[in-house]
Amino acid sequence: MNSTTSTLIKIGLFLLIVFLGYRLYSIILDPINFEKLKERRYTAVKSKLEQIRDIQKAYRTEYSEFAADLNAVIAFVDTGKIARVERKDSTFMYYNETYQQEMEKDTIVKKILGYESVKLKLFSADFDPETLRYIPFSDKKEFELKAGKLEVNDVVVPVFEAKAPNTAIFHDVLNKYSQYIDEEYALQVGDMNEPTLSGNWR
Repeated sequence: MNSTTSTLIKIGLFLLIVFLGYRLYSIILDPINFEKLKERRYTAVKSKLEQIRDIQKAYRTEYSEFAADLNAVIAFVDTGKIARVERKDSTFMYYNETYQQEMEKDTIVKKILGYESVKLKLFSADFDPETLRYIPFSDKKEFELKAGKLEVNDVVVPVFEAKAPNTAIFHDVLNKYSQYIDEEYALQVGDMNEPTLSGNWR
C-alpha cells in the first residue's frame, strides 16, 4: 500500500468518524432540542387559546351564546361592551298553593350599573385584537373556531372549541422533527361534544 492510498484511507476513516459522531450527537440532542422548542411554542399558543376562551366567556355573558367565528371574536374585543352588574340577595313573599299561606322566597336582584369596554376589561387600550386570529409560529395560520348548541340532560347549552393543530404550530420543522410530532394532535380549549371550557393539555 503506497502512501497516497494510506492517506486517502485515513482521510476516509476520519470523515466517517466525524459523520458518525455528528449522527450520534444529533440522536442525543434532537429530542432535547425539540422539547425546548415545543415548550416555547406551546406556551405561546396556550396563552392565545386562553385569551380566546376569556373573550368567549364574556361574549356568552352578553349574548347567551358563543361567538361562531374569529371575526365575531375580534369585533367583540375591538368595539364590544360588557355590562357592569350589581347583584344583591333579596326575598319576596308569595302565596303557596300547597300550604295555603304566604311564604318567603329568596332571589337575586340584578342591576346594570353601566357598560365598559371589552378591550379595557380583558386586555389594555393598546391591545391589537387581530393578534387573536393567528396561531403563534404558524406563518399566519388561523385558529380553528366553532360554536353551537348541545343538549345535556334535556337542557340546551352553548358550546365552542378553538384549536391550533400541530401541523400549524410546527409547520417549519415538520421534516426535521417528524418522529416527535403527532400531526393528528391539536391544542384545544372548549369542546363541541361536551360543555367544557378547559384546555386539553390539562
